[in-house]
Formats: sequence, structure tokens, C-alpha cells
Amino acid sequence: MKLFDLYERARRARARLTRSRSGAAKLRALTSIWASASVLLAASGALAQGEEAAPAAGDSAAPGEPAPATEPSAASVPAATPAPAPPGEAGAGGAGAPLDPADLELEPSTANGAPGGGLDEVVVTVDRRRKDLQKVSGTAQAFNEKRLTSVGINSVAGLATMVPGLEIAQEEGNTEVYIRGVGNDNNAEHGDMGVALHLDGVYLPRPRGVGSLFYDIERVEVASGPQGTLRGRNAQGGSINIVTNKPKLSEFGANAEASFGTFSERRYSGMVNIPIGDQLALRFAGFSSVHDPHWHNGGPNYDLRAPQDEDTYAFRGQLKWQPVKALTIVAGADFTAERGTGYIGSNYDDALNHVNDNGTPNDTTDDTPAPITPDQVEYPRNIYQVGMQPHVNMKHWGTRLDATYDAGPFLVDGLISYRSLTYKQVNGGSLGLVYPNFPFAQRYRDGSDFFGTAYWDTASQSVVGELRAYAPDTARLRWTAGAFFLTEDQQVVLYQTNDPANGYSGAEFNMPDVFGDSQAAYADATFDLTPEFRILGGLRVTRETKGRWNGVAIQGSGFVNGGRFGTEGFRPAYMERDIFGLPQGAMVQDRVSTFLDGIASFGARDQVPQAICNDPAPGQSYIAADPQTGKLSCAAGIRDSLTNTQFTISVTPQNSKVTNIFVDYRAGVEYDLAKDSMLYATVSTAHKAAGYNDTVYRPDGTVPFTEYYDPENVTAFELGSKNTLLGRKLRLNASAFFYIYQNQVFQQIVQISPANQDSNAQAAVTSQRQNAASSNLYGLDLDVVYALPLGLEAEMHALLLDARYGKRTLVTDGRLSYDLPTYQVDIDGHWLPRASPITLNYSLSQLIFTSVGQFNWLVQGQTVARYYLTVFNGHGNLLPEANGNEPKTASDRGYAAYQQLLANPARLTDEVPTYTRFDLSAGWTHPDGRLSITGYVNNLFDIAYATTIVSTPDLNLRFFNPPRTAGVRVRVEW
Repeated sequence: MKLFDLYERARRARARLTRSRSGAAKLRALTSIWASASVLLAASGALAQGEEAAPAAGDSAAPGEPAPATEPSAASVPAATPAPAPPGEAGAGGAGAPLDPADLELEPSTANGAPGGGLDEVVVTVDRRRKDLQKVSGTAQAFNEKRLTSVGINSVAGLATMVPGLEIAQEEGNTEVYIRGVGNDNNAEHGDMGVALHLDGVYLPRPRGVGSLFYDIERVEVASGPQGTLRGRNAQGGSINIVTNKPKLSEFGANAEASFGTFSERRYSGMVNIPIGDQLALRFAGFSSVHDPHWHNGGPNYDLRAPQDEDTYAFRGQLKWQPVKALTIVAGADFTAERGTGYIGSNYDDALNHVNDNGTPNDTTDDTPAPITPDQVEYPRNIYQVGMQPHVNMKHWGTRLDATYDAGPFLVDGLISYRSLTYKQVNGGSLGLVYPNFPFAQRYRDGSDFFGTAYWDTASQSVVGELRAYAPDTARLRWTAGAFFLTEDQQVVLYQTNDPANGYSGAEFNMPDVFGDSQAAYADATFDLTPEFRILGGLRVTRETKGRWNGVAIQGSGFVNGGRFGTEGFRPAYMERDIFGLPQGAMVQDRVSTFLDGIASFGARDQVPQAICNDPAPGQSYIAADPQTGKLSCAAGIRDSLTNTQFTISVTPQNSKVTNIFVDYRAGVEYDLAKDSMLYATVSTAHKAAGYNDTVYRPDGTVPFTEYYDPENVTAFELGSKNTLLGRKLRLNASAFFYIYQNQVFQQIVQISPANQDSNAQAAVTSQRQNAASSNLYGLDLDVVYALPLGLEAEMHALLLDARYGKRTLVTDGRLSYDLPTYQVDIDGHWLPRASPITLNYSLSQLIFTSVGQFNWLVQGQTVARYYLTVFNGHGNLLPEANGNEPKTASDRGYAAYQQLLANPARLTDEVPTYTRFDLSAGWTHPDGRLSITGYVNNLFDIAYATTIVSTPDLNLRFFNPPRTAGVRVRVEW
């Protein structure tokens, strides 16, 4: 606590007294002035004796995730004689109770620094206790809402620009999160996150919708490294915790904010805090945001809206009840709706891999332009859209109840939460990147009327509960013991159509009953051997189960008359399917019924009904719908000439279950070299449960991959030091870490049906997950913050990382051709995807006080060295087969693809070159703090870099960071 802060609080309280109208408001203002003066005098006396004011013992953790990061905890307040309540009003805990720091309304004077030249204390709950970040033995960062919004960050994806080693990508409907190379790109129903996401301490099993939770928040905490003991499930890479503002007792407050920016962005948010007596308070907050697409439709189908626009709204309500000082209950509910065109991606395959009509690359007799390399692409978000209009409709809501009781020797916290998520998406189609000299005439003739796409309909319902008891922060042995459970039910449908059908109907994955649950018991403790030396340890035992019943994978083929499938008006039946099996030796009638059961309506120009149904009577359609059930059937019966061999449909049951038991632990020591200098050494573990792949068969009866994959395990060793020096002007933190990463799961796309001979048709594919034998990661993390004169503050955070696969990890390299199932490569020594060897974050900010208000500005940058997005680490090179062979003979079915690669090596590039990006902001705040105006520019130089890539024989699909955005924000406080 700095004297200047206390003086400023007293001055502002006096200003409130001057304009207060009610007697209660005047009394609260007088109390604040009196309390500030008391603490100020006490601190002055301590400083006069040449001593710093000793911090008081920190408060015990409040419900869920307490302690605003932007407000000092009780440990921040100088130890002084407890101030009695002023005449006529008892203190928060009765007469003579210690002063609650919230009564001082302490706020940071800037996003980063304080006017006295020192650094603000940052309070977090990374280890489930309210603590100064400098006292946490591990690597973590926290950002308050003001810092995030100052540079236009209003979603979880934007955090990647502020935390070294954090990579966040959005691919179609998935949110992929990695920390230090540890994470997961599989967010489907049979996968889990590799970095645990929490909202107010509640674990979120599905990450969809998390990006829209950044409103009315205290802070966002990012912890790097395994958090398996205290955070638990799927936290082997680290954890991200979004902490919302809680209701405040006996204090009315409100704010409103409006932002206007590029791409026609309009964002509105607001909050109101309503006290009801001294024991109850309500807080309501909400926001809405819309903007035009960040991508561009470069094709002639102008009625198709481009991807990555936004139409989102959300609201949150919370109630806080404190009937007695020892008991606090917080109940809350939130709702988020995200709509828009979603994420399609840009297919580079054609641009990187031109081939003329006779199959000879770069034949001068053909007018096809020469292939380009990725670094020659000037506008990577410019695509040729075709087919369906892409759109997304996501609804995510939840409720929670959190109660904390102070029993004296220990505290008890109980939490129960329910969450529901529904997500629907139509991918739309694209003929790929529009590159220089793009052959529009040829593409329009060959493929502009292409309607093959994918339809998603997913739902999740989860219940999370936790009960824990813990010792107060003042105890010499600070122990925690608890139990955790999660249960989740999911329903998932993926329907893929091919157009032109050319004999293939696509594929359907219909999983009506997917389940998962987790139960854990844990204990953790820190013991003060001496005031300077502490030992810590923890243990967590977890049982994980996941599986599915009654699901099917369906593939159809044999449309002898050809035909179209999936044109305008087509809609799958999604979860309304009734048929989930096909009897042995089923006749063609059963096959057609199974196929039609998955369709709600055919498209206006679909020709498949004509291929499978007899010609109807004049004036009737081929397909009839049952008036009661809506189920489709052939109006005049199945075509007489259709036979079992002519119409083939496979129905593969999806029944999988896997159970694991894990024991995670952490152990370590902490030693205080001085009051503000700590050394620590820790070892910690975390896990991610095993899972299963889709059970499918190729038409020839072969299985393309194994059904199950093994669980992941990470053991991390970290040695670090945290220091606050030069009278709190310099913060210097450093750590060295080493991970032993076993059975890392990574994902590939594999084909499950023969490639269509029509160049515009799509083969049915699915994702495969497999384990790497081992991986080793080691690195250095350095964090420096320096409070300079004139209100300046400089910050630099560096991460040096080496993250590579170990020996004996063989991967099927299917990037050239699906017809090379035995082409195995060894990725020994390859870098883990999304692991950059060098990441630097740096910023410079300033706060300027004047008589007309407070001015501030911030410039922050990030430099990321070259990294890769797949396990192949491709520079345009074909990896040698594990046995030394290559497909060099014409008898190999992959020979043509191999020859094509020799002429176009960029086809296999998955490299993200080194890039540097900058964000900046500048703002003004009125002297009374009620009005502020901020302008920002995000991604100043409009740098584009791929965040994820899907590489298959006919696909080189890339997703990118947002382009440059700019805007102005106006905020009013009451």
C-alpha cells in the first residue's frame, strides 16, 4: 500500500461527500475518509521509524475464485491498530472489526503501475488461494478487464498475443488451446482439452462459447505447466480461469460502455450492482457485439456472406447473500448466444499445386498460372465461396451455486454447477484461395455450382460439483482437502454430403448417447518449517470414464444413375434419426430406408431421389413425407432396377468405453531470500484421459486405424525465482522447466472411402488420433517489469523453448495420397506443433495526471520465431519412409502425387514464419473517474499468420489470426 494511494482515496471520498444527496451516501463517504486517514496516519508512523508497514495476514479464500486482481487483498493493507467503526455505524464485522479493504475502494491507478513509481500487487487464485502472484511457486499471469479491453481483446483467442507460449486457434467450431506446446486440437465429443478452462473456478468440459465470456470480469488467470493436483482434469498444459465481478454488498454501482470500430463493429456492454440491505446484493451484466466478416468472398456468388462475422449477445446475473459474516453464498446464471458465418478456412491446395489438364505441372501450353508459395499470398482471407451459406448458431448457458462457511479452525466451500451447450453449423463450401491470376472462368465452369458440405449438430449437458475444506491463510500448515465430480452427456451428429454425388452419398456420424464422467479426491498442503522456508505437496486420485452407445457411422454409395446431392434446401434429420442398425444380409429396401431416415428434406436440385425411387405419377414428387412422423420414403416405391450391389450402404455401430485411474502429485520447496525475493523448486504431474477413434471401415473391409488411444501423462520439473526489487519498482521473475511428456495425442485426417473421380467431389474422411511414444520439453521463462519515472512502465516476457518428439514414433504420412496406408515415417526429433523456440512479449505504457483528467497510452508487441502446425514439420520436403523406401515406381498408386510434389514442394509446407505484431491504445479519464474514452489498434501492421492447418491429399486448409482492427470505446461509471 502506497501513501499516495491512500491520500487519493481520501480525496475522492471527500469529493463524493460534496456531491452526495442522501444521508446514507454521506455517511459512507465520511466513513471512507475517516478510515483512509486512520490507515494513512498509522502507515506514516511506521515509515517515520524507518520501517515498511508489515502486511496483515491475508483473508481466507472466498466463494469460488475471490479477490479482485485489481484490488489489494487484506495482505496489502498496512498492519495498523484495527479502526473502530465511526459513531452510529458498526464496521463490517461489528465494532472494532478490522477494516475491509473494499471499503477503501482501492483501484490501480493504471493498468500496470501506480503514480508513486511502484508496481501494483496482483492478487490471483492460481493455487486455489487468494495470494500475491509473486508468492505463487509457478509461472502464471493475470490480466484485468481494463488491460484486456485497452487493446481490443474481448475473447479468449486474443490472450495468445499477451502470453508467451500460449497458442489459441479457432478451426471451424473448435477452439484449440496450447501452452508451451502442450494442448490438443481435438475438441470433438471423444476428445478433451489439453489446457483446462474454468469460469469462476468451474471446469468447462466443452470450450465452445468461452470466447464470449470476457465482459464484467475481474481478471483472467493463465497458469503455465501441469496443474493436475489442484485444478485437476485435463490441465496437463496449464489452465485458464475467467474470474467475473461478484456482487458487492451495501454498494450501488453501474456502468455502460459502447465501442465502434472497423468492420462496422458495434459492441455494447453494461452492468448494474444493486444492494438489498446489508446482507444481499444482485449484479446483472450483459453485452452484445456485431461486426462484418473479417474474410472476403472473392468469387462471383456475391449473395454468399463471407466467413468470420459476429452476431453475439450474452448476459449474466449473480446474487450474493451473507446472512452472517462466516457464511457467504453466491448464486449465478449466464447465457451466451453466438451466431454468424463461422470459420471456413482458406484452401491453399490449388494455389500451391497447379496441374494442367494433361497432368503435367506448369505446362506452357496451358493457361493455368504457375504455383505459388505461401509467402507470396497477399490476401490469405480471400476465398471463392460456393454452395450453401455458412452459418453457426451456438447457445451456451449455465447456473452455479457456491457457498463458503468459516468454521473457525477451517473453512468449507461447496460448489455445484450445471451447463448446457448446443451448437449447430453448416460449413458452406469454397473453391479455395483466390490468388494472383486466379482462373475464374475455368473454376466457374467446373465448380461454382458445387454444394458438398458438412452439417454439425452437437449438444452437451454437464454437472460439476466440488466440496473442499481448507485451513485459513494465517495457519502455519495451510492444508486443503476436497472431492470433485463431473458428469457429461453429449449428442453429436456430423453429416457430410458430396456434390456431384457420382455414386457416393457422403457419410454420417450419429452419436445420440455419448457419456463421460470424472471423480477425484485430493489433498494439498504448505507447511512453514521456518518463517522463510516452506515445503509443499499434494496428491490427487482421479477416475475417468468416457464412452458411447447406440451410435452409427454410415457411408453410402452405388447411385447407378449418378445425380446431385445436397443442393439448396437440403437438411439432414440430425438427431431425429430412428434407425441405428442394419441387419445382416439386409435387402436394398432396408438400405434405402436407412439412408432416407437420416434426411429431413432433399435439396431443390437434388437428383438422388430419381436414382433410388421409381418414377412417380404425373404431378407427384419422387419423395413423400409421412404426415405424422415426417419420415421420407419413395412415393412410388424403390426403383425396381436397384439391387444390393448397386446401392451399398454400410452401418457401423459405435460402441466404445474406456476407463482410467490416475494418481497426480506435486511437491516442492519455497525459500525467501528476502522479504520480496523467493526461490522455489517443484515437481508436478497431470494427465488427460484415454479415448477412442470412430469405428469405421473402408469399402474393402480394412480398418484405417486403431479404435483406442492411450492416456497422456506429463511430469514437469521447475526451478524458479520471484523478486520485487528497488522499492517495488522492479519485478524480476525467472524459471527453468523440464517436461517428460508420455503418449502425447495428436490428430490426423484419414480417408474412409475411395477418392471420387470427379475433381469437384469430396471423399469421406474422418479424424484419427494416435499417441507419440514420448516427448521432451525444456525451456526458460523470464518476466521483467520496471516502473520508470514519469509514470512510465516497461515490461518484457520471454520464453525459450525446445519441444521435440522422442524416438519410435511412427506416423502414417497421408499428405500425398490416401492410397499409401503403409507409408510410415519416423518423426523423431520433430518439433511439437505450435511450439515456438523463442517468444518475446514486450510493452511500454504511461500514465499522466493533469488537472483535466488522467491520460494513458500503451504499446505492446509480440515476436514469435518460426514454428510448425503439424507433426511433419514440412518445408516442402517429403519425409523418408521409416524403412527408407519412397514411392518411386509407376506401379505405386501414389506415384503421380509423388512426381507432382517434386515440381511443387511448397505443397507440404506447414511452417509459420517468424512474425512480429503490435497493438496500441490511448485513453483519457475524467478527473472524477466516471467517464473514459479509449482508442485502440489491434494488429497494427495487419500481419497474417496461420493458426492451424489441415493437410490432406486434396486439402491444404489454413485458418488465420484476425486482421487489423481499430476502434474507440466510451465508458461511463455510476
